[in-house]
Amino acid sequence: MENNIKSNTTFWTEINNYKIQVPYYQRDYAQGRTDGGRIDNIREVFVEELYQAIRGEKKCHLGLVFGSYDIDNSTFIAVDGQQRLTTVFLLYWYVAWRENKLDDYHNLSTNFSWDTRSYSSQFVELLFKIKRKGKVVDDIKANCNYFPIWENDPTVKGMLTMLEEIEKQYPKDECGLCQKLFSGDCSIKYDILKLEKNSDGKTYLKMNSRGRSLTTFELFKSKFIDECKNTNKFDGTWLNFMLEMSKDDNGNFADPDISYMNFINEYTYMILSLHNNDDSDKEYKHFIDAKMKDNLTDVPFISFEKYKPAFENINSFEKFFDWICPNYETIKSIDEELRFPDSKFFADEIIKSSNPHFSHRTKLFSLYKYAELTEYAPIDKELYKRWNRVFRNLVANSEIDGNNFGKICKTINQIANSDIYLYLANGGNLNTFDNGQIEEEIAKAKQIVTGGSVWESKIIEAEKYSFFKGAIRFLFTKEKVGDDWGHFNTKWGNAQKYFDVDGVKDGEESNRKYKSDALLMKALLANEIWSNIWWRFVFSNDAVRWRQILISDERRKDVNIIGRRNAVDIILSVDITRETVDEFVNKTNNDDQKFIIDDGLMDYVCNKMSGAWIRGTYWNNWCDRYNYQAIWKSGYPASQIVLNPILARLKFNNIVEYCEKNRIENCRYYKCVDKNVDFKYGSHFFQWYGNPNEEELDVYLMENDWADYKKRPNPLSDKGTDEDKYYCFRGTKEMESDPTKFTDALDRLINETTNDEQTS
Repeated sequence: MENNIKSNTTFWTEINNYKIQVPYYQRDYAQGRTDGGRIDNIREVFVEELYQAIRGEKKCHLGLVFGSYDIDNSTFIAVDGQQRLTTVFLLYWYVAWRENKLDDYHNLSTNFSWDTRSYSSQFVELLFKIKRKGKVVDDIKANCNYFPIWENDPTVKGMLTMLEEIEKQYPKDECGLCQKLFSGDCSIKYDILKLEKNSDGKTYLKMNSRGRSLTTFELFKSKFIDECKNTNKFDGTWLNFMLEMSKDDNGNFADPDISYMNFINEYTYMILSLHNNDDSDKEYKHFIDAKMKDNLTDVPFISFEKYKPAFENINSFEKFFDWICPNYETIKSIDEELRFPDSKFFADEIIKSSNPHFSHRTKLFSLYKYAELTEYAPIDKELYKRWNRVFRNLVANSEIDGNNFGKICKTINQIANSDIYLYLANGGNLNTFDNGQIEEEIAKAKQIVTGGSVWESKIIEAEKYSFFKGAIRFLFTKEKVGDDWGHFNTKWGNAQKYFDVDGVKDGEESNRKYKSDALLMKALLANEIWSNIWWRFVFSNDAVRWRQILISDERRKDVNIIGRRNAVDIILSVDITRETVDEFVNKTNNDDQKFIIDDGLMDYVCNKMSGAWIRGTYWNNWCDRYNYQAIWKSGYPASQIVLNPILARLKFNNIVEYCEKNRIENCRYYKCVDKNVDFKYGSHFFQWYGNPNEEELDVYLMENDWADYKKRPNPLSDKGTDEDKYYCFRGTKEMESDPTKFTDALDRLINETTNDEQTS
């Protein structure tokens, strides 16, 4: 095969010298497809770049086009690149049609053809018979030789869509584009890779089905070498490295170009985000969209001009790439030693994944900065372990996305010392990461710098334990992060007793059942500030919720305001037993807080309502009189577990008994069914009605086993009225402060029904 590349040619040059043919075996024209999103945006950007090139605002290079020439060297058969060539052909046609100069460019009408289907070729021929009257698609469809059935052909339909986009962007205040476009000096250029003569390319396609990324990569490679005067590393050490990176788990090699292009696109995205002023990823997101696509023609075209700003300092890219190749295995082994079990090696994700998480991109940039700070010296394992550990923690505990990625890159770029411990201990900051985690990393760095390797070992061990993931400030904090290193060992020992990877430990340990008896949760709630509990406290013993509780900066701030110890600090400083929990509860002054610490409630919520919240809630017209507490969970009714302040006191004193459907064992709270609660007082059955209004009251006397509402004899029934139909009464605010008034009302209903029954 004769691999002869013709560089920087134009469409007009080629079509004046050869016929250009899209062969029958090629897929349909895809750049005119519509999806209401990504494809439409790609088409819009591509056409915009073409117009900018015509006007001389920038150069536009379309990349490599693969093809062969027929036996007499008169026809170029497009093997790959037919999508781009077709779009450029439509642009040439439209500009000539718009400026009424189709007759001046005869070769355009005779030397381009689509041979995939008869409809496609007939449509291309028809274009040169269209007279300009109005909008391009309207004029085409109005021609007597146009057949609507052609629109069933995806290529014809796609061409019509592309022509609409070309027309939409045609500069309304500018003419004379033909002179710039129909010229060998036109700024829209491409390269041609000429295959061996008489080759129709089918064998070539089978042998080289490497995906559309080939086109983008070949463009980048040729332009990079040409404009940046690079050496042959692309086909030397860098290629060997990327070939190794392309291996799958079975040791089979894939196309290294994909790994190459993924790395280049991620590097470009990273560097441009660093220098972007508005810190938005919108302008550079197309580099991510261009990664690892399966079809040679589906990846969006990206001109080399868009890559160039990221490679203005070519030495940085070259040094970074040169540094990664020999140091990759060391970087990987250190990452495997330190990273958390549920995470992946960032470099592999950058190169192999179509859309790695921003945590991986952040780690790539931190690696880039580390290499720069060490002047690309062979990697120092201990120094890099420190660096890797700090950024592992920051990334794991910060929200990173396209909106703040640029800011984070800028922050990392300001680091002036490759020894990250010294940088942080001496006043350095990384203020775009999570504030709490930054404070923690600074405190830990200072402790390690002053305390040495013993403290470093302790900290690393704790960071990797259970669900902590690097956030362990609860082990050395009372009021301010880092103010309590003296109790680290005690808290660390207790933390290992209380927690495992799933959250609070399950089962027996030293006669304590943390999870089943909810002792740890009760101990925490007894020491919490009521404002921290009300409305926003999460009742759950799972890992996610306890992690939030342990590292909550907001909770610690509230503690600082009133000058008392953090509840987390208290429970980690003691051995949690039933006796210590009872002691905590007895010291709690808030009755509402004591109600929540019911044994039965904690058991029920922690075991059956993982992730439940507490909130204040009201029932309809009661909002001016009663403030209910409710434990609720998303997906449940808001009043799933409810505390009625009157019934709670009566239940606590064994005066009322909840119906089985409402009952929670050993608990004054109750499960709320349809907002009603059925309860028994003495031998009589009552319902606290959940939807009272002006006419329907709160508490009703019921038939046995709550079968139905107890009805009064109605002396007015002959007058067609139902007044006084039920035995019921309206609750009052006084009943809450004095529940005997409530039981007196219950007794009155019982006496009334007894008297009525005796009378009847």
